[in-house]
Amino acid sequence: MVDYSGMTVNERLFDANLLAEFNDAVAANDREAINIVLAKVGLQQDAKGMNWPIDMEIKDDRKTLALRSPEEQTDAPAIKKKGRGWEISEKRLDVLHEQARELRRFPSEAHKALAERFSKADLGAHTFKRHAVVGSAIVDFNCHTLGMAIAIDDEETPDALATRRDKSLEAVGIRVMRIDAAEILENIDDVLTRITAGMRVRIEDKKKARRTHGDQMRTGRNATNRTR
Repeated sequence: MVDYSGMTVNERLFDANLLAEFNDAVAANDREAINIVLAKVGLQQDAKGMNWPIDMEIKDDRKTLALRSPEEQTDAPAIKKKGRGWEISEKRLDVLHEQARELRRFPSEAHKALAERFSKADLGAHTFKRHAVVGSAIVDFNCHTLGMAIAIDDEETPDALATRRDKSLEAVGIRVMRIDAAEILENIDDVLTRITAGMRVRIEDKKKARRTHGDQMRTGRNATNRTR
């Protein structure tokens, strides 16, 4: 049983890979579905939209864990300290950053090989940070400008855990590229070709998103002008 004590709502849902399912239930205003999801992380929601521990009888208006309305929610709630991702307690974020520092001190051979090639490559305005904390996950490399993460898989990587991490990151717009450690050590040139292709895709995704946003802004301004 996972110990969720001291964790925020978003942190509980992210850790259980339920963030996307919960947001869908909130968007549909489906109270039953909301409570089914919350029950999986030890919470319940009252009629006013407040979240309480599932074993607590709801009697009054005391506030514990506040749930923002769908209009106030974003795909990636801001961390209150440092780093990028979801709202995470300072204590847990400190632990994640310490783990990342330890990984940077003792990287795998595959990680060192790829890091060395990144240091020599001309990636333009884009850089990959080693063992980066993203939300509640630590990825081998992360490019913040492209919303792209690289995870190196070896024989000890639990597939179920890696899949859960990838789905949670992709639910908030971060594309994860998983690469076998053996591929890096045996044929790093092909790996770099794949990474470059993935970067081009993300660059085009970003351009498309900016064009769509610009079109929406212009449409909104035109509509406002017509009503004046």
